[in-house]
Amino acid sequence: MPTPRLHPDSAAILLIDLQEKLVPVMRDRKTLVRRCARLVQGAHILRVPLLVTEQYPRGLGETVGEVARHFISPHCIEQKTRFSACITPIQGQLESLNIQTVVLAGVEAHVCVLGTCLDLLDAGYQVMLANDAISSRRSSDMRAAVQRMVQAGAIPTTVETVLMELIGDAAAPGFREVRHLITSLDG
Repeated sequence: MPTPRLHPDSAAILLIDLQEKLVPVMRDRKTLVRRCARLVQGAHILRVPLLVTEQYPRGLGETVGEVARHFISPHCIEQKTRFSACITPIQGQLESLNIQTVVLAGVEAHVCVLGTCLDLLDAGYQVMLANDAISSRRSSDMRAAVQRMVQAGAIPTTVETVLMELIGDAAAPGFREVRHLITSLDG
C-alpha cells in the first residue's frame, strides 16, 4: 500500500458546520476560524475542490462570515440534518471529481466530524484530519474524537502541512500566496 499523500488533482477539502451559533461555543474559536479561513483560501489558490456543509442552518445559522467571505467558488454548500456530511450531494461531488483523499475541518469533532470521517473511511476514501482546524466545546470530547478517528484510519495533519503538501514545490504557481497564508496562520 503506498504511503498516504495529498495530491491536488485527487484531494478535496470538506468544511463541516462552521456556523454562526456553533462557532461561538467552540474551544479556541478564534484559532479555529482563522485556520479554516486559511484552508479555504488555500483551496482556492491551489484549485482544490472545497465542499461545505451547514447543519440545519435555519436554527444554527449560516457559515460564519470570517470564513464564508473567502468562498470564491466552493463546489457545493449543502444543508443537512444528519450528523455526517456524507450526504448524497457531497458523495456525488466526491465521485464526480474522482476524489481519493478528503481533508476534514470543522465542528464538532466528536459529532459531525467524527461521523463524516467514519463514513468516508467506510466508503474507501483516505481521510486527513486537519487537527488545528477542528474543535468541540469540550477538550475531552475533542481528544476522544481525534483518537477514535486516528485509530479508525484517519491521518492527523495540520492546515500548514495540508497547504505545503498540496503545493509540493517552492517553484510551483501560487507558492508565494500559500506562503503568505501560512505565515498569517497565527496572526
